[in-house]
Amino acid sequence: MQPLNSEKERINLLLQRDGLEATRNWVERTLNSYRKAVASPAHHASQKNYKPLFEQSIKEFEQWLSTHPKGIPAEKKT
Repeated sequence: MQPLNSEKERINLLLQRDGLEATRNWVERTLNSYRKAVASPAHHASQKNYKPLFEQSIKEFEQWLSTHPKGIPAEKKT
C-alpha cells in the first residue's frame, strides 16, 4: 500500500472503512490535536519545516467538516 498524500485521501479511506460518524469524530479529534501542536513552540509541528504541512492538513480538515456537519444523516446504501 502506498502512503496517502493528503488528508482527503485518509478521510476517504476512513469513510469507506468506518463510516461517516466515526470519520467525523476522527477528523475533529485530529484537527484539535494538530491545532494544539502548531500552537506549541515545543512541538515539531510548530517548526518552520513542518508548520506549513500541518496548516494544510488543518485547512483540509476544516473544509471537510464544513461540508459534513453533524446532524446530517449519511446516505443509506440499498
